[in-house]
Amino acid sequence: MHNLWRVIMPRASLMLLLVWISLSAMCVCCECIGRARPCEYLISDAVFVGRVVETSPVKHAVEKNSYSAGYSMRFAVDESLRGELGTEVMIETGSGGGDCGTPLRPGGRFLIFAYKEKDGTLWTGMCSGSRQLTGDSAEEEILTRYRSLVKKSSGSVFGTVMTSKPVWRQDDIREGSPEPWPGLTLHANTGSFSTTTRTMKDGSYEFDELPNGKYTVAPDIAGNFDFDHEYPDRYEADVSNGQCKNVSFALMPRTRVRGHVIAPSGVDFKTIEVVALPTSLRNLNQFSGKWDFADENGHFDLWPLPPGDYYVGVNINSSPSKESPFPPTYYPGVANPKAASIVHLEEGEVKELELPLPEIAKPRVIHFVAIGLDGKPLRKIYIQLEDLRHPGDAASYVNVDLDSKGVGTMTVYSGYSYHLHGSHWVSYLNDWCSKPVVVRAGTEPVEARFVMDRKSGNCEIAEIDGLRK
Repeated sequence: MHNLWRVIMPRASLMLLLVWISLSAMCVCCECIGRARPCEYLISDAVFVGRVVETSPVKHAVEKNSYSAGYSMRFAVDESLRGELGTEVMIETGSGGGDCGTPLRPGGRFLIFAYKEKDGTLWTGMCSGSRQLTGDSAEEEILTRYRSLVKKSSGSVFGTVMTSKPVWRQDDIREGSPEPWPGLTLHANTGSFSTTTRTMKDGSYEFDELPNGKYTVAPDIAGNFDFDHEYPDRYEADVSNGQCKNVSFALMPRTRVRGHVIAPSGVDFKTIEVVALPTSLRNLNQFSGKWDFADENGHFDLWPLPPGDYYVGVNINSSPSKESPFPPTYYPGVANPKAASIVHLEEGEVKELELPLPEIAKPRVIHFVAIGLDGKPLRKIYIQLEDLRHPGDAASYVNVDLDSKGVGTMTVYSGYSYHLHGSHWVSYLNDWCSKPVVVRAGTEPVEARFVMDRKSGNCEIAEIDGLRK
């Protein structure tokens, strides 16, 4: 199915009439992270008060030969609070709406928070914290607060520490009811300075008046708990001159399965996805269970996990693919789930596994021709692969360029039955759809035809296969 969005640009004058931005900016389509304190917005590279001199539509380069619509705004700077700015400055923004852009009307006076790209250009958007200034007393109080903050030679870090237990909700893990962890010690460290504090009754904490610097924050937790380490910068705070950052922790029992994948030589470990599935789960799809990609050395870590009984393996809830070309393999390296070893976990328990992947799935070529709804050969086709072990689930897909006769090829894997769903995008909400091509399990090459037989806003597999009544 095509996930295609068309941005319909209204007249510029109407767009500019819709400008409103506050310190707790939220908007439809553009989802902003809420910020509770003014000092959080000072993380910006440039903060100033200025008037919009000119707002011009532009094309912003995304990559080579690719552009996105947006605006370039020229400001006359009345007062610079952060950053080295001249009397005028150019600020870039998106087109508005889903891209978080915020084109501003010329003549308006604004408090602007902007961030700097690698090429040195400054950008702002709906989530930056910028706001229009109309001259009332409340706005003057806000400006006074920011003027005071930027004169400080210190920053602060604050947050909460909550604890919960993971629970299964259908085929996915969700966080259970969180509770605060009072009295927990936290450390804030730089290379030359360190300090500690404790959480309050509600789990909140604060390091105030920290000397300017880049801090790593860590809770002093017992060995039976852990937090998500996938993105270490979540727990770092580079604060100076009135800046602050929210660094919060969600602690859960360390219950996990981790280990090492053993694969044939030449395999890229980082494309191998290892999954843990509760033995009670039925009607699996590619999103079922708790999964993790192996690192470059083949190590994986499945956390958090509720206590229980699990199958652990590769492609046990999905199909072989180019990135992960392995038959379904269950721990300890078997293809049949009846021969698999069930991994039992008690709360707080860590199981270490070696998971061998003994073979590569054998590819199988599909030769096909694709005909459009107009009876002419197609030059492009989008094909979703529905592995019939998991009806209605088609995470794997290919886009195939065809020759002038509509001829092309694709690869599936031997030993599996598929429905191949072909479609062709014509325009927004106008797809051409074909009936599924049935591929029975086998090893020999397959000859097939995709014939577009109807239009649809989206060629949904559940409707085609009669799974949705």
